Amino acid sequence: MKLRAVFPVFALITLTALGACGFRPLYATKGDSYNTAANMALVDVAVIDDRVGQITRNALIETLTPRGQSASPLYDLKVNLSESTSEQGFTKDNEATIADYLITATYELVRRQDSKILRQGNVRTRTSYNIVESDFASIEAESAAQADAARTLAQQLANQVAIGLRSQ
Repeated sequence: MKLRAVFPVFALITLTALGACGFRPLYATKGDSYNTAANMALVDVAVIDDRVGQITRNALIETLTPRGQSASPLYDLKVNLSESTSEQGFTKDNEATIADYLITATYELVRRQDSKILRQGNVRTRTSYNIVESDFASIEAESAAQADAARTLAQQLANQVAIGLRSQ
């Protein structure tokens, strides 16, 4: 009973403190002239090497610019990918039954006007797939895992871009 009475007071104090610290929701536009989605559309995504890079870039462009790319972008996003696969879950005959697929992206968001780096860092994603006796099924499972990882990585990169643009 006492906990129920204390909870609303605690929630009110927490919300008041959160507003006082300068917290702003990333995609909020009410009461603020900044529009995250509009600024994300002004980012030009550089070409990323390899097939997984192409998938990542396409997913990133779809996320950043759902209404189409800007004719005059103000920002450049450069991404370099590294991939690795490690076999897991071995049988008695020492044959792998599961593989972990890892993509690591090093990114850099640069403002074109003055070449200022707004945000840089690394993000990574990991996924697993089954290795079966059928070579075709294993190749398809690996391909699906790569595509899923690339889309997840693109979402993480889009979040980093939004943070970088918002904090400038």
